[in-house]
Amino acid sequence: MLTALLAFLVTFGLLMMLSRLANQLLQALGLLLTGRREEMLIVYAVLLFPGVALHEISHALVARLLGVRMRKMSLLPAREGDRIRLGFVEMDRMDVVRSSIVGAAPLLIGTLALGAISLLIFNSTRLNTALAGGDLGAISQQLVAAFQAPDAWVWFYVVFAIANSMAPSPSDMQSWPPVLIFMSIITVAALALGGETLARSIAPPARTALLWLATAFGLTAFIDAIAIVLLYALSRLVSRVTGREVNYR
Repeated sequence: MLTALLAFLVTFGLLMMLSRLANQLLQALGLLLTGRREEMLIVYAVLLFPGVALHEISHALVARLLGVRMRKMSLLPAREGDRIRLGFVEMDRMDVVRSSIVGAAPLLIGTLALGAISLLIFNSTRLNTALAGGDLGAISQQLVAAFQAPDAWVWFYVVFAIANSMAPSPSDMQSWPPVLIFMSIITVAALALGGETLARSIAPPARTALLWLATAFGLTAFIDAIAIVLLYALSRLVSRVTGREVNYR
């Protein structure tokens, strides 16, 4: 159980770090190609459009399932001060619980989408087994085998777009703290009351779920790393051709 939890935390943390770097490189490439922030925003939004669409549709779909009326939705990019908004969904006001669920929807649905792609397209069962056994050689072998999947590069792009658009925005997380505190209290109370019996009963399914999540995040981080190398190389090439420079922050 501890190994599965560690694998999940490492792969998820690595994916979030790579996602931030990938977004910076995408914006830099857009600036190098166009020389203007407005045009850069269009390039940035177009490249991530499949992920942006899934992000906003996730908000809208979950809100509808929870009985929250959607006022307006847009998939068009816009600047908000120093931030870039690739899309938005406006909804009626809701309580803190529903607000938290709607805010977390892109992360949850994006994770499910990445898991489905890794399993159905990249046949990640063997990668999952290698990860469970901690066999680094087998893990590397299965990651390289992803290139042999049908239409691999198309799916690499889809995974890249989803992974770099599914992170919740600051507005998505506004109502999370009280809900997380409440869930933590309930979890601790349940474990205290159920004791060792409850812990033993939930350990196997929890381990399986964590390993599958680690598999999906690990494969996605691998694809993100490839994309980052390509984006950096392309940015340097465009910089030489255009004579433009970007200050990475």
